Amino acid sequence: MSWELVRRLRERFPQVEPFPHQEAAAPPGGEGAPSGGEGTPPPARPQGPPPARPEGGPPPARPEGPRADQEPPAAAPGRPAPTRLPPKPRAEEKRPVFLTPGAWVPVQDLLEVCRVLRDDPAFRMDYLSWVTGVDWPQRGELEVVYHLFSFTHGHELLLKVRVPREAPRVPSVTSVWDGANWHEREAYDLLGIVFEGHPDLRRIMLTEDWAGHPLRKDYVYEDPPWLVEVARLRQQEIEGFGLGERA
Repeated sequence: MSWELVRRLRERFPQVEPFPHQEAAAPPGGEGAPSGGEGTPPPARPQGPPPARPEGGPPPARPEGPRADQEPPAAAPGRPAPTRLPPKPRAEEKRPVFLTPGAWVPVQDLLEVCRVLRDDPAFRMDYLSWVTGVDWPQRGELEVVYHLFSFTHGHELLLKVRVPREAPRVPSVTSVWDGANWHEREAYDLLGIVFEGHPDLRRIMLTEDWAGHPLRKDYVYEDPPWLVEVARLRQQEIEGFGLGERA
């Protein structure tokens, strides 16, 4: 799969932001190439069998040095005292590297971008695989994610749209791909994302009286009233049969 799709999309829409990816971070000489560049042979491996040890004997012990949390051993007479090992530095946080080509799209440009991706012969994204969402409470936003595929060219593309968490509204893409209908309803049901222009935006998995959206990371589950009533009736039936009573 090639990031050439994203480059072409940016030629039409400079405002889209490509995902960080391997091709952009690869060193000179090719994607993931070693420092020697293209044509550099890999380091030679030692040839021949490993050195033999006496038959039936234990494997040779590996020397162990002092750990960072240990006091160094006492120095032998006539030798300098060993120094404590410095603690290992903490690894720096890295941004995710995306394998599937994709880009963030401004919400106001979503419909126009989608129509171009569907109709332009260079893209021909004729199939919407799925729509979902990701909750980022620390950022105060939700991401709406679209996975597109072209049966004509056999390539795929991801789009992401950022919307404010308190008022997540995004244009429905059902006018571009009919298959978005139920996917958008699911994202509305579980994350509370409102898809403006959707022909039938209502819950698809949970009951209409369900409070909240379970895929939000601050969601706290509470039994709906009808479920509490069912549990109460079942408990009465159990008590009537004398089940659960200790002898």
